[in-house]
Amino acid sequence: MKNFRITLPVVNYKKKPVSVGITGKRAYVEYNDGKNFFILNNRWLMFLALLIIYLNWYSDNPPEQVTKVYHIYQNEPEQKLTAEEVFENDEFLLASNNESTSKDQLRKRFLIEKQKLIFSYTTKAGVSRTDQLSAKELLALNRQISELFQNMILGNVKPASHVYHFFTDTADLNKLETALMEQAKFHVPASITLAQAALETSYGRRIIHNNYFGIKDKTGKTSKSTTTEYYTAEEAKKNAHKIINKKLIKSNGKTYYKCLVKDNFEAYRSPWASFRAHSIFLASNSRYYKLFTGGKNYEAWADKIGSSKHGGVGYATSPLYGNLLKSIISRYHLDLLDH
Repeated sequence: MKNFRITLPVVNYKKKPVSVGITGKRAYVEYNDGKNFFILNNRWLMFLALLIIYLNWYSDNPPEQVTKVYHIYQNEPEQKLTAEEVFENDEFLLASNNESTSKDQLRKRFLIEKQKLIFSYTTKAGVSRTDQLSAKELLALNRQISELFQNMILGNVKPASHVYHFFTDTADLNKLETALMEQAKFHVPASITLAQAALETSYGRRIIHNNYFGIKDKTGKTSKSTTTEYYTAEEAKKNAHKIINKKLIKSNGKTYYKCLVKDNFEAYRSPWASFRAHSIFLASNSRYYKLFTGGKNYEAWADKIGSSKHGGVGYATSPLYGNLLKSIISRYHLDLLDH
């Protein structure tokens, strides 16, 4: 057998590196950089010595103190990451084992990187605000912000595949970029736009006539679709012609009928047209002016946009609408896009 010597990568003895080797027919264990060593004429004795050293090391280094684990892969093909795996970019790896701390650090890092992008564009253009950028400059900036959010945030929160696809697929529309552009023009928080689109379409699994926001067609010209509405007894009586079935429920101390109804919804020529119509719908309807009084605080928007039965402006009848929006925004950190 050829002579060989190897330093053990993890084990140490009295805080000194440990090496093992074979020279001729003898085996040896060496520590303290060659100043101390044991020569063993029997390889079984060497195995026993190694076991003793390992147990001694283990007693001084219990598993919970091990902070780095190394894996060696040999001759394995390169694998592509799925949408639910963490992006393996050292610059964006989470720095803590504590999930909340890690996400806080990641959020801060994203905001810093986003602000750097904004500063670079406004400085180059000689302006102080993003709304002073040209349409071309604003589009380029928002494209970079959306890419940063996709790579840095969505990859690390590991959403379900259909959720990741909804936010990142650009076949018909770049939703992140579009929500940012609508925010700049109409001052609707990008987080609210994206959360509403996700909620109203069940993350893109139910889109009818390119309608992403459940906006009704008051003319009645479009074909009817099924939806769920929450009515009081009086409202249920008024809309009896629409109701397929209903169930009495209680929520927040109030009684409603949860109704499956047939109703007309707006049809749009493209997904982008739906996003633009949503912005105009909120910005031009006096019913929703209260939404714009609190800036871009997504929680204030979500609390106000919900059911009128709970003090909202009545965009939806569900008593849970605002809380569902906040849950989506918080879970996927969509508020990081608001500025």
